[in-house]
Order: sequence, then C-alpha cells, then structure tokens
Amino acid sequence: MKQKIRPLSPHLTVYKPQLTSVLSIFHRITGSILVLSMTLSLILFYFNFSFLGFSYQYCFFFDFFSLFSPFIIVVSYFVLFGISFHIINGIRHLSWDLALGLEIKSLYVTGGIVLCLVLVIIVISILV
Repeated sequence: MKQKIRPLSPHLTVYKPQLTSVLSIFHRITGSILVLSMTLSLILFYFNFSFLGFSYQYCFFFDFFSLFSPFIIVVSYFVLFGISFHIINGIRHLSWDLALGLEIKSLYVTGGIVLCLVLVIIVISILV
C-alpha cells in the first residue's frame, strides 16, 4: 500500500496573531512564571533563613533592597504587571466559563479593557 503524502497541520507561523489568542497565551505564560518564581523564591528564602537564623533576615533584606534598589524597582513593576494581568484576564476567562461575552466583538472589547486596566494599575503605581 502506497503512503499518501499529506500536508502537516497548520503551525503558528501560518496564523495571524489575534488579540484573543495573544492574551490567552500570555495568560498562561504569566501564570507559569508567577508560580515558578514564587515557589523558587520561597524555597530559597526558607533554606537561607533556616540556616542563618532570624537576625540575619533583617540585615539581608536591608542590604538587598538598598544595594539593588533600581533593579528591585524594575523587577517589582514587572511582577505587578504579571500579577495584575493574570488576575484581570483570569476574571475574563471565568466569565467565558459562564458563557458570557463569547461574541467576537465582546472578546475584543474585553481584551482591550484588560489591557487598559493593567496599564492604569501600572501608571497609578508609578505615580504613587
């Protein structure tokens, strides 16, 4: 029996990126990064402080935040962006589970609302 040569299924390079797909993929990425970073930081801090004692905690945080303050500020804005985007877009995903807002127009409107709210949160945190 001769094998037929069939085309492969379309890949991501074939599709034009849409707001809904980009936000959904980014929602998964931010969730994964937040879980991995929080888990890793909690494990590292636990082992660090369990071996060095409680008095070292204050000195560590004071030295760390005063030494790398510009770096910490930038990282904290990225973390704030990831958390706020994941929470707001998660509410959007939960509304989809209730079959609310599944029309194409409302998908784009809610996607824009998510991006605007995250931008507002970041701007407010910078100004405060």
